[in-house]
Amino acid sequence: MAIPVYVNLGNLTPGMAGSISATAHLYVNSTGYFKVKLHDDGLDDVFSNLTVVLDIGGRSVTLNLKRDEATVNLAPGNYTVTVTIYYVVNDNPHGPPYVVNKPLITVTPIKESEGPPSNQTESE
Repeated sequence: MAIPVYVNLGNLTPGMAGSISATAHLYVNSTGYFKVKLHDDGLDDVFSNLTVVLDIGGRSVTLNLKRDEATVNLAPGNYTVTVTIYYVVNDNPHGPPYVVNKPLITVTPIKESEGPPSNQTESE
């Protein structure tokens, strides 16, 4: 499932830096491990730094161009997800020509047959 957060960074210029935040809601119907994935295909050609911090019901998950996925254990419930994107545009950016309406972040359940994840990420 994609996290339905829509952000518009506007017109980006070389060297530009900034951040933007948005919120979304995530419904989990059963306890389990979930993979949180940053779809960063082509974004390293646009950004020298792209860090996405998600707060999912008090659990913090940080993703970036080098670490584009993490695993969280969630109980059933409705979660408010705060997504904060920090970015720095490359000095000579060139990126995917059309990225409107494509998911940046997805959350998918991990099958029990895959076993417990070794890269579980949760905040204290």
